Amino acid sequence: MQSNKNCHGSQEFFESACAMIRDAALPLFISAFVVCAFPLWSSAQEIAPEPRPALDQCASIASLDGRLLMEQWAHAGECDRPVRTRVTDRFLGFICVENVTEKTVCRSFAPPPGSDKFDTSRFFRCVDIAVTETDAGPTVSRMREWVAPPKECDWNRTIEVPSMEVDFIRAEVCAGGLCISVDRLSGIGKVRLRHLIAKAFQEFGIRTASVARALWPLHQ
Repeated sequence: MQSNKNCHGSQEFFESACAMIRDAALPLFISAFVVCAFPLWSSAQEIAPEPRPALDQCASIASLDGRLLMEQWAHAGECDRPVRTRVTDRFLGFICVENVTEKTVCRSFAPPPGSDKFDTSRFFRCVDIAVTETDAGPTVSRMREWVAPPKECDWNRTIEVPSMEVDFIRAEVCAGGLCISVDRLSGIGKVRLRHLIAKAFQEFGIRTASVARALWPLHQ
């Protein structure tokens, strides 16, 4: 009988000891978790990028035919120094975005129905063609065109006017100075670009064979 009491007392002592250890260990575990987690949280706070300051949208610039649209953003009162530029070509179907200190990003899209009204060849336009002397003879390397009032090609204001530029060497088409590879245009965009080039060359009496041969759809 005495032995049972001793066993019972030992069990109570054992359970009491376990409870004490548990009560003492739980705060230690929580403290250790907090100590370990705090440096991680603190590091995350240091690594997290600072939010970009809000920018004001500046006045948009559109070509006379409405085809090219240039939008810019800058810090308050500093539209003469834009930090973000977005150019859209509504006829060929592409958008380019340029952020200061970052790489220009471009993407193409299928021109929507009705966008054929932005066909530059239907308007009076100014065309600037660069010719390079090669072993094969004079070769067209670049072409730039923009819509202007009838018979008013002001070569001194070309930077201020949104224009399309074709780089035959690099096989790129540009709007407002931002370029995308011709291969990235949609099927409709490529067909329309061939049309614009062929029309300009026809008016100037230039043969397509004299175009610099690169990865260019005009030769495909």
